Amino acid sequence: MGLLALTRLMATQPPRRRRRRRNDAQAQARNGVITSMAKRKGTLLQGGGSSQGGKRLRYSGPDLPEDIWRHIHFLMPLRDAARAACISQAFLRSWRHHPNLILRKKTMGLEHKAYRRVGMARDFTSTVHSILKNHSGIGVKRLKLDIIYDHRNLNICYLNNWLQIAITPGIEEITLLLPSKYTFPCSLLSGGIGRSLQYLKLVRCAFRPTASLGFLSSLTKLHLCEVRIKDDELTCLISKSLALKQLELLNCRQIICLKIPCLLEQLSCLNVSLCENLQMIESKAPNLSTFSYISNLVVELSLKQSSQVKTLDIDCYDESNFLCHVITKFPNIVPNLETLTLHSIDERINTPMVASKFLHVKHLEIYFESLDPDKAFPP
Repeated sequence: MGLLALTRLMATQPPRRRRRRRNDAQAQARNGVITSMAKRKGTLLQGGGSSQGGKRLRYSGPDLPEDIWRHIHFLMPLRDAARAACISQAFLRSWRHHPNLILRKKTMGLEHKAYRRVGMARDFTSTVHSILKNHSGIGVKRLKLDIIYDHRNLNICYLNNWLQIAITPGIEEITLLLPSKYTFPCSLLSGGIGRSLQYLKLVRCAFRPTASLGFLSSLTKLHLCEVRIKDDELTCLISKSLALKQLELLNCRQIICLKIPCLLEQLSCLNVSLCENLQMIESKAPNLSTFSYISNLVVELSLKQSSQVKTLDIDCYDESNFLCHVITKFPNIVPNLETLTLHSIDERINTPMVASKFLHVKHLEIYFESLDPDKAFPP
């Protein structure tokens, strides 16, 4: 629902009220001032000028209850919602508590513009500032911020200010694609934020949790992509997230040993991909049921206290005897496995005969690939 629905709603007003409002508008036009709200390619257009008294007129809209205005406003696209707040007191009041801040090129109307990097940084910064300057920060449930241009052209002070405005108690979802030089402030997750936050995704920044970090008692999904975080820092973070159900780590190069404590009783899904310096994964989470791993080599894996693992998906693209390793080692590591998916490149040895077997496997998929077309797989 955008401006079209709002136009339809206004059309339902009684004829007398519409005539009176139309006559008022004509009178304002004769005085050289009119502020209009129109539908043109899905955006709001605002007329300029000043009244004789020097005061700027604002569109007040039909006489509706505050909760109706707020519902209409929340259903608008973000760009329209922010612009509507500039010309309507009713929309301005609801904008101060707008629950969804999706700050991306597309939602801000920048996706079709051709920029040099400096121009993109300037326009992006200006647009985000304009959107947030009228927001109180109260009532935000979802924040998505994608900074995709050259981070050298972004003033970090602006970014700190944006996050302080948007990340407030009551927020439930945070998704941030940040400059690589930026360190996400752990202090933003303190207090009431830790009690409400359910989903956290950080991309491309540094994250340095310490023991002073409060408990994230509602966090169920944690996704770290290209994040600089060390072993002890990650352990500290997940130890504060006792409600965690899904943990995903992608290309986090500073992690060497991933240890998941038994305190994470609700953790059911673990995905680890392309963490090139990772050497060991140890999980004591008692209810872990799905484990996915992608890397160039097999790491040391300890899941003895995670005996509930039912689904295993492993892709080792630089391990020539990968299949042999899985067949000989994994039946004891994941004895209750039901679904097994393996991806192997340039497997060079015959499958061995072993005593241990996957006794409970119901679904098995094995994918072979060769990077050298002149070499055939063994029979």
